[in-house]
Amino acid sequence: MHTLSSLRLFRASLLSLAALVLPACGAGELDSSEGPLGETEQAFTVCADDDTVEGIDVSVWQGEVNWDQVKGAGIEFAIARVSYGTSKDTWFDTNWSGIKSAGLVRGAYQFFLPHQDAIAQADLMIDAMGALGPGDLPPVLDVEDMAGQSKSTVVSKMKQWLAHVEAATGAKPIIYTGKYFWQDNVASYDFGDYPLWIPNYSFDCPNLPDNYWDKWFLFQYTDSGSVTGVAGNVDRNKFNGSLADLMAFANSGPEYAAKFVSQSFPYASEGPVQVEAGGTLEAYIEMLNVGTKAWDSNTLLATTEPRDRTSPFAGPEWPGPNRYARVEGTVPPGGTYKFTFTLHAPLETGEYDEHFGLVQEGVAWFSDPGQGGPPDAQLEGLFEVVPGMGAGAGGAGVGGAGGAGGGDAGGAGGNGGSLGGSDPGSESGCAMATGGPRGAGAFGLALFLGLGAVMRRRRRASA
Repeated sequence: MHTLSSLRLFRASLLSLAALVLPACGAGELDSSEGPLGETEQAFTVCADDDTVEGIDVSVWQGEVNWDQVKGAGIEFAIARVSYGTSKDTWFDTNWSGIKSAGLVRGAYQFFLPHQDAIAQADLMIDAMGALGPGDLPPVLDVEDMAGQSKSTVVSKMKQWLAHVEAATGAKPIIYTGKYFWQDNVASYDFGDYPLWIPNYSFDCPNLPDNYWDKWFLFQYTDSGSVTGVAGNVDRNKFNGSLADLMAFANSGPEYAAKFVSQSFPYASEGPVQVEAGGTLEAYIEMLNVGTKAWDSNTLLATTEPRDRTSPFAGPEWPGPNRYARVEGTVPPGGTYKFTFTLHAPLETGEYDEHFGLVQEGVAWFSDPGQGGPPDAQLEGLFEVVPGMGAGAGGAGVGGAGGAGGGDAGGAGGNGGSLGGSDPGSESGCAMATGGPRGAGAFGLALFLGLGAVMRRRRRASA
């Protein structure tokens, strides 16, 4: 983040050079259009509701941090920079694990560069954080650089990033931005329902963007703070609420949420898996629990597209004709589970499009709005039922598919304080759905077996 003292000095004595100097500053610094925050002509100050909790934010510029000492100094939360655009902060992984180990509430922010691909930046953020759990704050989008883009482009790319990250994590992201930067550059009323992190070094009560937000969740009140365990200056922050409020806010992810890990059969995009009519295929889908509650016997892999449809591959050992498998035992947050099941191919030949989803019986489908699971149409398998000579083409080894994690590249470019600097992830997922047969039907199969001269015509039937 830009140091406010530097900005005020530039604007007071070297205003003509500000346009040249300030763009060199890095992530988490206040933007060059912030203006002298000590001025109150446009003040829209909002004080804390009552109690506040102390925290800090860090990046590569702080170097190695002794997080146990930070905790001992009375700091209750810390937010670490993930990246400067698509350049990952080389200290993030160490900070992310260290904050957790010290028992602090932790968060992560990304300095957003709107001239870069919004989804690529979001995927790096998602991949670097991994599954959020208790004690993790929602992800932060640090918006303080237009990067030469138009207002409409910045707003559009912000919406892409926010929607993508919220869908992946199940948590509504926080927006970090300065009063004058927002008013003079973004000036959009579309983001008022996102929690605000406001930097403001001139007031005890922060000066918010006029009429865009009426409340703040985090207040960065200095960039020159001192905390035991951190060498040199560090950004200091306040959370608007009590420690109990902070803990509740850090547990604001969905109770039931899942992330795709792998499956034993190829993605639908790779083409169908063949199985003989009347035969079977052993299969599994592995999922990661990224919710705040454990999975139990009421957590099931179920049919979707539409939900609760009867699968043509159902077998007598299934929990139900629309339930492939259930959890045995419990799966805590952060744990993975393989839902194993047998697909019983129907006698009707053709292609079948199976879609899968997770459900906590009587509570929620994981892909409902506000839940952090794959969409109903995402987990998918395509199966081609081919003519066979009786029962039993058992589950031969079918090549599986798994989620992919992005790599990181180091680097420490750029300038600035804690929402600051520059440095270099992505992620892929998959999901399933159900469909109906696309084949010639029993009569066509009989002709094929009897005469060997009927060409099979495919059709896709609705579920």
